[in-house]
Amino acid sequence: MAPPTTTTDQQTNRAHKATKSGRGSREKKKLLQSKKSNTLTARHNPRAFSVANIVRTQRTIQRNLDRAQKKEYAPLSDRRASRAEEGPPPLVAVVGPPGVGKSTLIRSLVKFYTNCNLSETTGPITVCTSKTRRVTFLECPNDTAAMLDVAKIADLVLLCVDAKFGFEMETFEFLNMMQTHGFPKVMGVFTHLDQFQTAKNLRKTKKLLKHRFWTEIYDGAKMFYFSGCVNGKYLKHEVKQLTLLLGRVKYRPLVWRNTHPYVVVDRHEDITHPAKVEEEGEGCERSVAFYGYVRGTNLK
Repeated sequence: MAPPTTTTDQQTNRAHKATKSGRGSREKKKLLQSKKSNTLTARHNPRAFSVANIVRTQRTIQRNLDRAQKKEYAPLSDRRASRAEEGPPPLVAVVGPPGVGKSTLIRSLVKFYTNCNLSETTGPITVCTSKTRRVTFLECPNDTAAMLDVAKIADLVLLCVDAKFGFEMETFEFLNMMQTHGFPKVMGVFTHLDQFQTAKNLRKTKKLLKHRFWTEIYDGAKMFYFSGCVNGKYLKHEVKQLTLLLGRVKYRPLVWRNTHPYVVVDRHEDITHPAKVEEEGEGCERSVAFYGYVRGTNLK
């Protein structure tokens, strides 16, 4: 056996041989020359600092952004009833310029839900979409005051656009009104697709409309295409796609309705006594009763 080494003994290893040929030697010579001539530049390798999981990193960044956003803005409280059957039905507004098919869309939806033919679309129309859910449809007139009121009270907006003609000025005016009072959910309904002669033009138009609609609303906004009419109503399978989303859509609280009480009048009734009308004639003072749900905050 070899004698044990003491603490004073130091272990000596054989030194490595310096590289004299090959790629490593050439790189080392270039590095020494660049250091002597002061021309050394920092190397950039894009793969050296990449992430291991792109999807996870995107989610982490978005989560941090959402948390920072919550610190800046206090979330709005939802003043609607916790159960859908206890509160007023959500208001779905059908908006668009004249001649795009707003009345046809409401008649088609009422026919789908109730199996009844609607002759006129006057005023709010409330239908039962399920055992515990109701929806009120309202056609917005082509008037600035009416568009302003609808922009304040609508829970969901079905924005009707004539695909053959394109976006009109009334559509952009209504979008500006909604931005002022708290933007509700908006879904696009594109009609008159049966007027295109070739499938190529139809595909091109759909792509252009989708790009412009997503630019004005937000990327990923829902869009529905209605081709033709049968007996004054849209095709059943196209209407069904819209009703499936109406049944499970979630509405967001808006700024204006969280600070203002309002009543959407469903119907009105003349309660003047008939004897008074006979005595005084048509010029008598009449008493009219309005019926509707109180929405927003409580009436003072």
